[in-house]
Amino acid sequence: MPSDGGRLRLLNPLNIRFSQPRIAPHFRDGHLLGETAAAVQEQALDGDPGTDFSPQDSASGPPPYDSVLVPPFPSIRVISWRPKLRRPDGEVHRDAYGDPIMGQRAWFAIDNRRLHSVQAAAAKFWPRRCCVVVECIEEMPGEDAKELRKFRTTTEGRSVTIGIKPSDSKGWSWAQEVPPVMAACFSPASCQLHAEGFYAEDLWDAEAWAPTAHATAASREKDDELSPDNEPCGPTFLQMIKPTAAQKNGVGNLLGTFAHHVHGGYPLQPRAPCVAIGSVAPAVSQCQKSACPSSGWEYVDPKGKTQGPFTLDQMATWQKHGFFFPTLAMRCDPADKFVPFSVLW
Repeated sequence: MPSDGGRLRLLNPLNIRFSQPRIAPHFRDGHLLGETAAAVQEQALDGDPGTDFSPQDSASGPPPYDSVLVPPFPSIRVISWRPKLRRPDGEVHRDAYGDPIMGQRAWFAIDNRRLHSVQAAAAKFWPRRCCVVVECIEEMPGEDAKELRKFRTTTEGRSVTIGIKPSDSKGWSWAQEVPPVMAACFSPASCQLHAEGFYAEDLWDAEAWAPTAHATAASREKDDELSPDNEPCGPTFLQMIKPTAAQKNGVGNLLGTFAHHVHGGYPLQPRAPCVAIGSVAPAVSQCQKSACPSSGWEYVDPKGKTQGPFTLDQMATWQKHGFFFPTLAMRCDPADKFVPFSVLW
């Protein structure tokens, strides 16, 4: 999403709350949450500790962090907010006069999947105090105000549910990611996080105290704005290839092979891609069975762009959520030609 012009500050990701009750298990480009968290890098704060050159509209003095996290995506947008307290079913708690009961002010993420990735990374380094470059949004005018209608957390943002369907979802909080040995010595439940301010003026300037991480965030924000594939208002590639009811007809259990693999094997061995797109179907009978590759999977999206390579586990997750249809052009090795999904499986 294009930048809203907020100020870039440093903030402990463990102090940021989720604004939504549920997030998808993958990003719009198809990357899974777990692998994205693993790609988050830790760097030292490279501002000059001997000189306080903080801007007047930011916190003064050295920041109380041990390191800064650099994620493989633009900065998380955060807003200082008081949420409505909600019951597990999503209904708002109300007082005796019928007015909504408000929770305590905190920093809430507008980009919830990004928050999951940096929280999971920060938890791995517990009890080291990490920070991340965030974009502090002062207000949500115009069309962006619709984002506030998504602020429907039922846990005051302390946890989030991951999944597409309720039956496949599970709750998650960063405390689950703390290494067992560290959790035994420093219980996340009993340790108090450093209290940070609730306004941009109370936080540390990212450019002053973490110039390398700031420059990386700025460059990724620019790339995100220039890339037509990241248009926030358009459908994602996975949404674009999701099959219609007509495309699913006659497929039977063919598409279940990916999801079945996740639970230990699959009923059909994938056939080697020996025919190209547009070839007659009888040629498929000449294919020989081969082992199922664990990586190197690619497909052609509706815009004609090759997406990938992806791992078999990624493909299995997307198939589980019904994103593939029989005619989707796919291959499992860069040396192969693209063939319909139904030919490979």
